[in-house]
Amino acid sequence: MPPKSPMEPTNSGTKNIRAVERAIDVLKCFGPETPILSVTDIQHRLGLSRPTIYRLLHTLEGKGMVRSWGDPQRFELDAGVVELAGSWLGKSDITQAAQPFLSELWTETDETVALFVRTSPKRKICVNELRSRQPLTFTRGAGFTESTTVGSSGKIMIAFMTPDEAELALSEINDPRARAALDAELSDIRRDGYSMSTGEILSGAIAIAAPVFNNDGDVAGSVCLFGPEARLDGASRERCVKQLLKTAQKISIAIGYRPKGRLAEAAE
Repeated sequence: MPPKSPMEPTNSGTKNIRAVERAIDVLKCFGPETPILSVTDIQHRLGLSRPTIYRLLHTLEGKGMVRSWGDPQRFELDAGVVELAGSWLGKSDITQAAQPFLSELWTETDETVALFVRTSPKRKICVNELRSRQPLTFTRGAGFTESTTVGSSGKIMIAFMTPDEAELALSEINDPRARAALDAELSDIRRDGYSMSTGEILSGAIAIAAPVFNNDGDVAGSVCLFGPEARLDGASRERCVKQLLKTAQKISIAIGYRPKGRLAEAAE
């Protein structure tokens, strides 16, 4: 019998790979809407047997990725996940470059400010958030992820994507009227250079977002400001829009973008 090729997986190797895939699937069950889960919850999501899920959770807990508590037993993500996320964020040029400018915007406006990046044309994630010090405030939290078709922070990205990317992002919208309305909204966003929504995700909240571009001129993410309608009235809102546009431009330039035309004027 000829020897196995070094690249040919053995039965044990295949099983190990499958175990890794399942462990990742378990971790991805946790999210902003499901921070705490039982074994039954995970079983319903993945269709795995209870013994298999318990073995995976026990291994993940031993590595500091999840922790358990209570009776009946509940599970949630632990510090190991934060360490991995911190390693990724630490290597992100946009995250590092944005920090001083986000802090400046936060100080100037005293509202919650956040940086979002696109993980694909369809998805975005909040990689940094500075929460307002005022009593009434709105927050999503670093690590929050959702569709780019939802909220100002994502729509501003779609508005400045390439046509092919934008079409991919919008492909999940099946209602023709909803698609037409969003297409019209995106056209307005391109004209204005920023996106604003009122009560779309959180009742009584205003969200304003501006695009961040990389050295290739592609939209890499967005800077977003959140606040209550009562506080962000006409004059205050206009001031925040100007400050937000300047912040987005400073971050873009810091990661290599060279503005031109209407967007360059916003940085002046």
